[in-house]
Amino acid sequence: MRFIGWIIAIPVAFIVIAFAIANRTAVGVHFDPLPYELDIPLWAAVIGALAFGFILGAVIRWLFDHRWRSEARRSRRHVRALEREISTLRQRLDDASNKNALPGQPEAGQNRIAPPGDAA
Repeated sequence: MRFIGWIIAIPVAFIVIAFAIANRTAVGVHFDPLPYELDIPLWAAVIGALAFGFILGAVIRWLFDHRWRSEARRSRRHVRALEREISTLRQRLDDASNKNALPGQPEAGQNRIAPPGDAA
C-alpha cells in the first residue's frame, strides 16, 4: 500500500513542480470587499487555493464525523467495563473454587472458562 502511495505521489510532485516553473508570472489577487491586493506568482495562487480547499474540506469532514468518534469512544469505554467485569467474575470463580476444593479435584484455575479465540 505504501508503494502505491509513492507511485502516485512522485508523478504528482513532478507535475506540481513543472506547473510552478512554467507559471512564474505575477497575477493580482484582489480581496474584493477589502482594500487589499497582492501580486503573487500564478502557481502560488493556484496551489494556495487547492491547499485552502483541501484544509477546509478536511475541517468540515472532521466536524461531521464527531458523531462516529463519540460513538467509538463510548464503545471503547463499554468494552473496558465489560473486560473488568469478566476479570472480576473470573477472580470470584477462582476464589469460590478454592474454597470448595476437595482432595483429588482439579486445582483452581483449571476450571476457568476459556476466552474466545479472537480475544488474544
